[in-house]
Amino acid sequence: MSEESNEVMKKRNRKKRKNFLANAKKYVKKGQMGRGTKIPEELYQYFVGILDAIKLGIKDPDERHALVNNVLERTKGEELNVIGNQLGSRLVELLLPYSSAEDLERFIEILSPELRKLCSDNFTSHIVETLLRVSCDRATAHLQEDSEEVPKKKAKKEAKYTDEHIKNCHEFTLKICKYALNNLEDFVWDSYANHILRSALKCLSGITLLPGEKPKVNLLKETVQDNKGIPPHLTTMSYKNVPDEFKDIVKEFANRLSLWPQFKDLPYQNITSALLQVLLYAVKNVDKKITNNLIVKLLNESFAPDDWVSSSHDTKDDKKKIDLTENDENGVEKADDNCASSNLPPVFESESAVRLLEAALFVAKKKMYTQIYAKCFINRLGQLACMPMLNFTVQRLIDNCQIKEEFEPMFDELAGKMGALLACGNTGVLVALAKACLRIRAKQMQYIQHLEAALKCTEAENQKYFPILCLRLLPLEAVDVTKLDKEYFINIHGSVILQSILEFQRPAKAVSGLLELSPEQLLVVLSDAKGSHVADALCRSASVGAKARDKLVWILKGYYQKLALSQYGSRAFEPIFEACSPEQKIKIMTEISDKSNLLNSTQYGRVIASKLDIATFKLSQKKWEKNRQKLAEKD
Repeated sequence: MSEESNEVMKKRNRKKRKNFLANAKKYVKKGQMGRGTKIPEELYQYFVGILDAIKLGIKDPDERHALVNNVLERTKGEELNVIGNQLGSRLVELLLPYSSAEDLERFIEILSPELRKLCSDNFTSHIVETLLRVSCDRATAHLQEDSEEVPKKKAKKEAKYTDEHIKNCHEFTLKICKYALNNLEDFVWDSYANHILRSALKCLSGITLLPGEKPKVNLLKETVQDNKGIPPHLTTMSYKNVPDEFKDIVKEFANRLSLWPQFKDLPYQNITSALLQVLLYAVKNVDKKITNNLIVKLLNESFAPDDWVSSSHDTKDDKKKIDLTENDENGVEKADDNCASSNLPPVFESESAVRLLEAALFVAKKKMYTQIYAKCFINRLGQLACMPMLNFTVQRLIDNCQIKEEFEPMFDELAGKMGALLACGNTGVLVALAKACLRIRAKQMQYIQHLEAALKCTEAENQKYFPILCLRLLPLEAVDVTKLDKEYFINIHGSVILQSILEFQRPAKAVSGLLELSPEQLLVVLSDAKGSHVADALCRSASVGAKARDKLVWILKGYYQKLALSQYGSRAFEPIFEACSPEQKIKIMTEISDKSNLLNSTQYGRVIASKLDIATFKLSQKKWEKNRQKLAEKD
């Protein structure tokens, strides 16, 4: 089966997301008012209509403000009943972040005496979390403004809430978090209350998003969020400013949990592992010493205790076992003789524990990182990298490596496994290695040589295919090089690897291979969603010479209009145009303005025509040059 058909099958096999609103309407037809507590039919129907309106979008701020006030007004006297209902809980959760000070305080006052029951309920626990998050945001908003050095006049103008409301939010945040701390022993094991503990730690430490976490999409958001989440391979996190008394509670959380007799078993259950992950990210912003102590305790007592060789044969019912098989070159699974669980520390037997190990790698300082590497990974990287789940942990290990002397033995251990990584599909490890070679400025030539060997293009006459094979992440024997002018599947990991190689200090093989392509073949690459980013690296890399860029511009002569007409070709067109000399820009403008009507036939072509101001160029070339010069001076 081809790569393309595999991708199609994956998309088809994805589970269809449940439509919450459609399900809510089905309950009405059945004569039921949703799940949870019962609310009047009239109120339920009203909530369904409101969700319908929100789904269509409410752009006007006044209209949005009126809707929030009206809906929350309808909940008066029925607050506990409404939030106990699935539909009511969902709607209130959506609206609370936009609620007035009076409405928020009303919910705080009514819910506070009922916390014990509410925190363990599958619907009301979400409201408690939302109240905590909103209260914390309002209580700490002024600290963020101070940090951003907002002018005093502007700060006063934008003050949304009174000092009294901010004080009430501050007190409620402390109340919920202390309540969660006091009930720690019960909340840790509760499916719903455990999430409140996590939210408390996030709020207290100033966490906005965790690595790999996507922001929750609120249907009332007037604009799409610029912050799309933190990719898991990044090694930095941003924290909000929070008061010291918030941080003190985080320390109490850490100290109390670490003293538990069952602490060493917590990494091996999903619910407790997730809590410890948030705790590690939280203490990172609070106390370096506590962070270090937590990791040492986890490492010595849980991840890789001194007696792990003898204890690793024990099977625990609460452990989710990881598949320790790998694929052979034909994609058939086979058991690796070296993959016996007895060869690996206990941490690698449980997916929950592995995720916690990745969090530990993220927050660990240099010395602690070295200890984790020595105790869990050294001489096992090749084995771990070829495993279906554990290769992600190897990626996180490499992503967080900052020292050349540590990276080099890691590279040497994995370099000979590149062919096996390609065969089993764990190409993310190759991406992590390429990025590390670039970041640490080490082993760059060796990386290219080993990747060439894995792609089977080391012979002189085949080296020109290196960038194409890299984009496809397939060995030469699996690629029909006579059909490179036809559309083909480009691997996203292959594209990222090639972009990294183009940033290496000596990317000559990759550059020359790309420049040996015919215009039609190059057009296929640059018009692809993943291949178009190669243009950025080619045109902006400090390692790619001016002559190479000139040759790229020359190769595409006569094809610029075609490039600008497609969605991804137009985004590749822009960096190429910006990299041109003034004389080359004039030639390209002349080429694409000859048939400007054709350029305006697609929305992407129209964007290019507008950005480059083709209309002015056609009227007066000199005037266009002056306008471009003015724009350049402004930048």
